[in-house]
Amino acid sequence: MRLTFIRGQPAFPVPRAALLTGALLLGLGIVAAALPGIEDGPVVCPFRAVTGLPCPTCGLTRVAHSLMRRDLGGALAINPFDTLFFLVAVPLFTGLWVANLAGGFAVRISMSRAERRVAWALLVAAALANWAYVLMTHR
Repeated sequence: MRLTFIRGQPAFPVPRAALLTGALLLGLGIVAAALPGIEDGPVVCPFRAVTGLPCPTCGLTRVAHSLMRRDLGGALAINPFDTLFFLVAVPLFTGLWVANLAGGFAVRISMSRAERRVAWALLVAAALANWAYVLMTHR
């Protein structure tokens, strides 16, 4: 696997509607996570409302709430995958987006077909293991 940073490419256009929608959803998520009593809130997940079972990302708002209170252990106990998403993916994608706006930076990951298969298999296995954990621990 090879990771390269490319400079001098034109910035990727991000539609204004996508930025506004993202900002609105982020703002609503922050407000929802900051509210007290988030554990007793309504079920807003369509999967859970229909099946009664938690989805693989169940607890996303509660994880954000725990992280806002600096309770890493509590966030990991709710949903490890969601916690890693907040701690790794959100800052990474935000940084890449800002770098893209600042000067056309891009990141290219080159993988062979075998490396791609292994990466996907690991990601699917991790997601299924996380979902099994959520199913065993949901309230």
